[in-house]
Amino acid sequence: MARFISGLLLGALVCSALGQTTPSSETFETLRRAGFEAFYNLDYEQARRCFERLDAEFPEHPAGPLYLATHAWIEWLNRTRRLQAGIYINPAFYAQSEARVSEEEQQRFRAHIERAIERAEARLQANGEDVEARYFLGAAYAVLAGYEATVLRKFFSALRSGFRAVKEHREVLRRDPQFADAKLTVGLYEYVVGSLPLAVKVLVALGGIRGSRERGIELLEEAARSGRYVADDARTLLIAVYYREGRFSDAVRLLEELIARYPRNYLFGLERANLLMRIGERAEAVRAFEDLLAQPTYRETQDLIRYQYAEALFQSGYKQAALHHFRRVVAMDDAHADLKTLAHLRIGQILDLRGERRAAQAQYRLVLQREDVLDAHEQARRYLRKPYSESSR
Repeated sequence: MARFISGLLLGALVCSALGQTTPSSETFETLRRAGFEAFYNLDYEQARRCFERLDAEFPEHPAGPLYLATHAWIEWLNRTRRLQAGIYINPAFYAQSEARVSEEEQQRFRAHIERAIERAEARLQANGEDVEARYFLGAAYAVLAGYEATVLRKFFSALRSGFRAVKEHREVLRRDPQFADAKLTVGLYEYVVGSLPLAVKVLVALGGIRGSRERGIELLEEAARSGRYVADDARTLLIAVYYREGRFSDAVRLLEELIARYPRNYLFGLERANLLMRIGERAEAVRAFEDLLAQPTYRETQDLIRYQYAEALFQSGYKQAALHHFRRVVAMDDAHADLKTLAHLRIGQILDLRGERRAAQAQYRLVLQREDVLDAHEQARRYLRKPYSESSR
């Protein structure tokens, strides 16, 4: 259950860390805005420079190291092609337990997040009524939880940190109900817990964990409407919530708003294309994927775009079209190794569905010759023994 809840909370933890309240300083606000403008446009180098300068000019404020920790975490996810929301609702994500990040990168993240926590706690020790410091303390634990789950795969530890984040942000709202930014983490927590199956909901309620799906949506919408710094983060989360609630037009509308605001962020365009495919707008989805592939700006991420294109077609039942694009992925010299492994697995599955058993087995053997990713090796061994079928999903 810890893996399930912590996985669902990841969206809240990622986005609640991206926007925070700030001191009444024009310099601080200028650096913060510039940093996150670059961050959302995937210009990680420029974002890092802004956050480093903010840290240097405000050495007692937790924002600098918190933003640097967030930068280190999200940049790693992007570099390893794991910044797509869909990966975290895939049960296969939780099958891989080992961390795949270097010790140096782990130490860098830890140093930043520990400084952020220390600074927030120092301010609270000096003044227990410092709502802003409490907010940053909760945000630091949110980032820590997200990192532990998505990078280190320490799900129980992530769950503890996530609950601490929600606790601190609830206290912020108790002290200042108009603190709209704090409604982001609390809102998604309410939504997630409120969406649990009844039997699970009863069990977690015995431990004092309660939530309301309706209240969660309301809080998220308030954060999107009134949040001073987290409005775009709340909109990003609401896309997934609206999809789950069947409010597809609302989800597409928010994606189009974010695409217009951050034109260099191909991930929003990719999410829109995926969403269109999932709701049956195949022709429009294909145009959206093809447009992304045609843009020179996104040349370095062609592997992920094409893989997601193939995966969307596969999940929507267009297996022959998916096969074409999965084969294009494995043929790319510069495609990320993990995507190639997953593409070989999908090719094998599609060939099994076509009755081409020997060719499918050859693909599964290729998967086993490569480094494991998610549960690819387990699946490859399974389908070497027994052909993949639609009922296997």
